[in-house]
Amino acid sequence: MAKEKLHTPEELRYLQNLPLKEKVQLSRQRIQEFYEHFDGNVFVSFSGGKDSTALLHMVRSVYPDVPAVFVNTGLEFPEIQNFARNTENITVVRPKMTFKEVLIQHGYPLITKSVANGIKQARIFDMEGKGRKRFFTEKMQVWSYKENKMIRSRFAIECWRPLAEEAPFKISDRCCYIMKKSAAHGYEKETGRKPIVGTMAEESLIRENAWLTNGCNAFSRSKGAQSTPMAFWKQNDVLEYIKLMELQIASVYGNIVKVPEPNSLDGCKDCALYKTTGLDRTGCIFCGFGAHCEKEYHRFLNLKETHPKLYDYCIGGGEWVDNPDYDPDMPEYANDGFKNWNPKKLWQPSKEGLGMGFVFDYINNMPGKAHIPY
Repeated sequence: MAKEKLHTPEELRYLQNLPLKEKVQLSRQRIQEFYEHFDGNVFVSFSGGKDSTALLHMVRSVYPDVPAVFVNTGLEFPEIQNFARNTENITVVRPKMTFKEVLIQHGYPLITKSVANGIKQARIFDMEGKGRKRFFTEKMQVWSYKENKMIRSRFAIECWRPLAEEAPFKISDRCCYIMKKSAAHGYEKETGRKPIVGTMAEESLIRENAWLTNGCNAFSRSKGAQSTPMAFWKQNDVLEYIKLMELQIASVYGNIVKVPEPNSLDGCKDCALYKTTGLDRTGCIFCGFGAHCEKEYHRFLNLKETHPKLYDYCIGGGEWVDNPDYDPDMPEYANDGFKNWNPKKLWQPSKEGLGMGFVFDYINNMPGKAHIPY
């Protein structure tokens, strides 16, 4: 049974539509509440991106001495890394594994985290298929706060069954936890400080549900206390705040400019939106999550243009290796009709590169409309 929600979707929409000035006031209140609750023993989770840049400025406008923590995974754009390292009062932490090691041991981050997790669970040998039931037999179920019950997910994971059964490479959702969260948790455990994070509800259904359940300040969250004081902001608010406060952001974003809202009357200044002249979003440059859904901006085509050496390492390379878990006696099919995943050879990164070109080709050649441009 899901935890009882603290807020309603209607409350979230109301807050998301407030003017920026009121959002800033509310966010500062949330920051003060979280800071005082933990007697100032807090830190800002700083990625070097524009969202966390706005967050850090807002936090330090109230409490100038709050430290920032940057997890240097090696997966950020070079411009982001340089910007983060040159930020005042910053602590740099690193994961215990490299991205290449994560891919070899756990698998490639593909499609979405929920799909990758479903594929990983489905591939565990299980003749009765109990571990697959939720994902591929009964259809994937999620908790609906609006209907207050479990409903079928709007993400059709069953269409990825051929990828789970046939693809000769590992797939996993563990990358983000290993590369980012575990390193940040290590700092948190070592110092006792609690994180203030710049995530927003509009970014995903998971983050929206997190806000509906806990609000901005989760003091007793099962995974640990955390503050998300910008949860009810939108991307346009972030850009407007940066522009208004004349903040410096990483050069990979370019400049922030004002553009007319598509549905507004010509010359309606109050209806204007903000956009960046460079990249719109950053993040882990080799991440495959959501790449098949991009309509206009294509991350890997952009990487090819802006950082060709990184692109070549990402797409190129790769090698076939013997699958150490191959079982010649494993039945081809389980009792539920699922084809047991049991390849003799596995595709994985090599010294020359991550081999993601082969992985994307495999997905692009599958039946259906999924396509990852690269």
